Amino acid sequence: MDERYKNSVPDAVFERALTGLFERFNFTVTESTPFDVEVAVDPEMLGKMFEELVTGRHESGAYYTPRAVVSFMCREGLKGFLRNRVPDLDGAALARFVDGRDASGFDLTASAKIAQAIDEVAVVDPACGSGAYLLGMMQELVELRAAVFPGARQDAPSVYDLKLHVIERNLYGADKDPVAANIAMLRLWLSLAVDYHGDKPEPLPNLDFKIAVGDTLAAPDPSAAAQDDMSIALVRNSRIGEMKGAYMRESDGARKAALRARIAAAESALREALGDAAAPDGAVDWRVNFAEAFANGGFDIAVANPPYVRQELIPNKDALSKLYAAAATKRSDLYCYFYARALQLLADGGTHVFVCSNSWLDVGYGAKLQEYLLNNARVRTVYESAVERQFSTADINTIISVIEKSAPNDADETLFVSLRDEFESAIADAGGSMRREVAKTRRELREAGMGAPNARGVRKFVGDKWGGKYLRAPDIYHHILRTRSDKLVRLDDVANVRRGITTGANDFFYLTRETIEEWGIEPEFQSPIMITPQESRSIAVSPEDLPYRMFTCRKDKREIAGTGALDYIEWGESQRLHERRTLSSRRRWYSVNETEGAPILLNKMIDNTSRAFLIKGALYANNVLYEIRPKQASRVNLICAALNATVCQMIINLDGRTNFGGGMLELAAYEVLGLHVVNPVLIGGIDEAIFSEIACDVLNPSAARRALDDAVFDALGLTRDERGAVHEAVRELVENRRRRAESV
Repeated sequence: MDERYKNSVPDAVFERALTGLFERFNFTVTESTPFDVEVAVDPEMLGKMFEELVTGRHESGAYYTPRAVVSFMCREGLKGFLRNRVPDLDGAALARFVDGRDASGFDLTASAKIAQAIDEVAVVDPACGSGAYLLGMMQELVELRAAVFPGARQDAPSVYDLKLHVIERNLYGADKDPVAANIAMLRLWLSLAVDYHGDKPEPLPNLDFKIAVGDTLAAPDPSAAAQDDMSIALVRNSRIGEMKGAYMRESDGARKAALRARIAAAESALREALGDAAAPDGAVDWRVNFAEAFANGGFDIAVANPPYVRQELIPNKDALSKLYAAAATKRSDLYCYFYARALQLLADGGTHVFVCSNSWLDVGYGAKLQEYLLNNARVRTVYESAVERQFSTADINTIISVIEKSAPNDADETLFVSLRDEFESAIADAGGSMRREVAKTRRELREAGMGAPNARGVRKFVGDKWGGKYLRAPDIYHHILRTRSDKLVRLDDVANVRRGITTGANDFFYLTRETIEEWGIEPEFQSPIMITPQESRSIAVSPEDLPYRMFTCRKDKREIAGTGALDYIEWGESQRLHERRTLSSRRRWYSVNETEGAPILLNKMIDNTSRAFLIKGALYANNVLYEIRPKQASRVNLICAALNATVCQMIINLDGRTNFGGGMLELAAYEVLGLHVVNPVLIGGIDEAIFSEIACDVLNPSAARRALDDAVFDALGLTRDERGAVHEAVRELVENRRRRAESV
């Protein structure tokens, strides 16, 4: 014990901590298995601690990746790399080798080529965090090197030497967070230590040049460096890669300092040769920090779980949106920029494997990224789990994408794989009952994403619902599109859509009966309002039955002297409501826009069931509802029926965004405008009385809801089996959404 504290903390305290806490657990420095075997506390715990305790993960978007996902992604990256590097390999034999460590399908010539490729592969994680992918890839490469020529050899290197070789030759990482980078280095050191069996431990390798600290997005596009002859010659002549390898293994202080100085001089010369395209302060300049990789054309594999940060929280959004203008907009999440950066880091033919939020498959800003990928790469596979999230601590739904950096052509196929069981089981069940696969060509994806011609007849790419259509859509959805598309119309073809009102101060404008009585607010200053869909159990809504009223005053204060309304306004001013930014610009801060009253309201956030309410009278709607005004007044009932029908519920479940807590869906305004509904002119007469009898739960349909469904199914001409398939599809979509939200 430190003598300074010998009288402060008695030995008994330490004894209780050691025996009562630490001895209750098994500790190990091994983390080599992709399976969650709960036998010990291992260094993977550092990654979890980093996520939970060290970072503000919701601000930085850092989330820990489970081992099974890391292992799968590393293997997919290696398969793509080996297919490109050794193109004559049999696909099934390659899968057996990478997934099962079985090299029996290769002859000696193929095995030699594979061994050389594995020795030379360059793998980068541009958002390495606490090092999960660096550790995962190291383990994969060590095991594959041993498997390619099975059998013990006298001269076979030890596992320690193999790991050290892999770290030196194959692994690269970068992260903005220095704490994360240090944890990644520590995990690599611990992984080495566990396999060292000598009497005297070797000095730890110097990993300064393997894991860079800084902003990995802000520097210029590094891909040009892989094509610049002068830069390549400069890097090779300086032998900077060899110097970094020597530095990594050097333990003598003086020799380390000399090597570092030589490396710094080589990097300085390279920066000068790059000219005016300097990287901002604090940025990782990939062309310089990892010059040896770009002298060889770039990295072979980029594998990452990039950070998820909403656009309003990105501090350098303006600069990034200019730097990545082809792939992202100012509304893009941060991970979109990482998609483009990772492609820039890759050599031609390189493989890009990401796990990230599924939002870009469906939301508006994802259109830019979709177009960028279709124009600059081959999107090989997109995996999504229908039943579980991949990150128990992130309230988001994720996909895994496998992309090849190569010139695309229209015949390229993208395989969309929906996993229908737990991740590991479904991944292993290729083409079986636990997964469903939909293949789409690049031509089909581009055509589906093209918008309508403008006034000059020009069509632009506006994006498509890749997630909704190709991952979550059931077979009956595709069947209806193929055989009944002529019976469907976009909602904006038959109705005008507008979001409900934003008051700027709900606490003032939304009146309860108690508030009205307390202030004596006169009837002329109050109007019915629907605030949430939960206020009505049926489709038909009578304004007088709603619990809230909107404060509506369009007169100057001098005109309402002596009224309870004026007292209420003056109370609001005593609370300084009129100084709020959302209200101070109005002519009268207490006035809201008038409304004509929409005959149909549609909910924006959806749990089990989307609800299109038929409004029997004029009322205001909160901005969590959309106001639907049919272009022909005579079709109000028909459009309301089309929106409530189970077939529309299926389409909404596929069009809506699922990246929300509790399995909720959200419909953005543009998604409502483009929503496909059964053409109302085809629907037979709907008795208005039916809407008063329809309960809102589509999973437990009432007789009235079934009658409404039959009218819409008749308009589509669906058979009995097809109708049953629609009902089953909606049930499965909703239940999968719930299961995924609850998975931890």
